[in-house]
Order: sequence, then C-alpha cells, then structure tokens
Amino acid sequence: MEAISNQQICIEDFMKDVRPVEDLKYEQIEPRYRNVQLILTALTYILLAAAALFLLLIDDSIWCIIAECIIFAAMIVNLFIVNKAWESKGYALRENDITFKSGVVFPKTTTVPYDRLQQVSVTQNPVSKIFKLYAVDIVNGAQGLSSTTIPGLTEERANQIKDLVIQKLRNDD
Repeated sequence: MEAISNQQICIEDFMKDVRPVEDLKYEQIEPRYRNVQLILTALTYILLAAAALFLLLIDDSIWCIIAECIIFAAMIVNLFIVNKAWESKGYALRENDITFKSGVVFPKTTTVPYDRLQQVSVTQNPVSKIFKLYAVDIVNGAQGLSSTTIPGLTEERANQIKDLVIQKLRNDD
C-alpha cells in the first residue's frame, strides 16, 4: 500500500510556475450582447413602472409618485451599470479548464476544470434570439451541481466551445 503524504507547502514555491487567471487574455463577448442586456433591463423597469403607475391610479398618494421617481432613477443607474458590465465579461479557454469573468460592482472569476464538467449545452433566450446570440451553459460536478453560463456568443463560437468541452470530456475517459 502506498503511503499518503500531507506535507505542508509554501504558496510562493507552488505558484511560481502557475499563470494566475488575472493574467489571462480573455475573449470578449459579442458587442450585440450589450443591447440584449439593455433591453432586458429596460423591460424589467418598464414593468415595475407600470405596476407603480397602476397603484397611482388606485391610490393617488404621494408615495406612489415617489416610488415612480425611485424606479426611474434606479433604471438610469442600472442601465449605466449594465453597459459597464458588458465590458467586464470575458472567457478564456485553456488546456485543462475554462474561465469566465464578470461583474462590475462585485467582480467574479469562475474557473472550471474540464474533468469536473458533467454537461454542456447551447441556449438562447427570446431577446438573444432577436440578436442571433447564444449562451453556453456548463454544469460541473461541484456541490449542488453549480453551473456557469457564458452569454453573448455567436452560434459558431458557442458550438465551438461546446465541441471543445465535449472533446476534452471524451479525451479524459
């Protein structure tokens, strides 16, 4: 029986040959995806404003007018953030894993090794369909079957990523 080791490691020695995800050259998602996000955000706020307007018709209280103003101000701020959020999204494909970064206010970088992936699919929502954009959904074997979605891709690029992941899964078996 082979002895199991659990020696302490020095992080500096371990990291000297590892390229951090911050240094990766990320592929930008399609510029048209910005329009998808702007439309979805605007639709959400239009529905909220319509609900507040409906309440204003029922009860002409000052609170309904204040709510309408708050919704309008939040929409302006959110549309600005959505515009910046598009710039922060990107993905990188490496030999052993796939990395996706996003977020303006709370940046997030997710790296998933190919050997942990369980499912990959190409999807589209109704607004993305108008702009002919797709998303790649990657489900990994982590607790709770977490998933990562890379949005704003052309059909060709989405299928290339899906095919790459499937190829990597086949090669690991």
